[in-house]
Amino acid sequence: MHQIVPKASAVADTLHRLVPESPATFPATLNVVPAALVCPHTGAACPALSRLFSHLTPAGDDACAWLRALAPCGQCRTAFEGGHDSLRRLRLGQREREILIAAATAGAPLAVTEPGMSRSLSAARRRAALSLSRAGLTAPHEGGRAPRATIVLTELGRYVMSAYGRFITAGKPVRWTRPARGVALPGRDPAELVAETLACTEGALRGTLDELKRVLLAAIGGRFQDPARLDEVTRHLERKATLLRAVLEPQRAAQA
Repeated sequence: MHQIVPKASAVADTLHRLVPESPATFPATLNVVPAALVCPHTGAACPALSRLFSHLTPAGDDACAWLRALAPCGQCRTAFEGGHDSLRRLRLGQREREILIAAATAGAPLAVTEPGMSRSLSAARRRAALSLSRAGLTAPHEGGRAPRATIVLTELGRYVMSAYGRFITAGKPVRWTRPARGVALPGRDPAELVAETLACTEGALRGTLDELKRVLLAAIGGRFQDPARLDEVTRHLERKATLLRAVLEPQRAAQA
């Protein structure tokens, strides 16, 4: 049983043709950057992704989506600057302000609704939480087994409360062009996030191989009744593993 996954994952070696190589750097004259490596905020190549993936030309929407998921946007100053610029169009109502203030002072994940809350207030709070999430100020809390939806402030949300909390708590219109002095945007230069991107890639490969193992065990146990579907799922996972390994193997060889 322990030999099943290594043999299955080795099949990915035969699929390298699905990820054809290109020159190690983008041709300056053509200025061609694969769409999967383009930063949505600058329109240029993400320095962290291109450092690792520039020798690959991802083929297909799936491969592009896999690469984009590895972008270190959650730690990138460029992403935070883009999120900050979009705040100028954000209007905070009473419920949004209540949630931001409560989340900033809770010291723990905040429940969006509470027992005994009226249906109309509960719906208003959920709409406000959704609005804050779309603005990048809050995120769902994934840990624990809370019976109700809980959220936490994102890095951008914490910055907003530090830089503009005086407007939010006072119920005044937020002047997004007047952050508090001494409060800097979070995040690091994307060129400094290569190690984090590489670690994310390693985690994605482990997760992909674990998922492939679960699929094969399910097939052995007779829980996969459709051979065509099994073939589709395993090929999908093998292609993803191939793409990730195409990045990790040269990095490991360089470190050896």
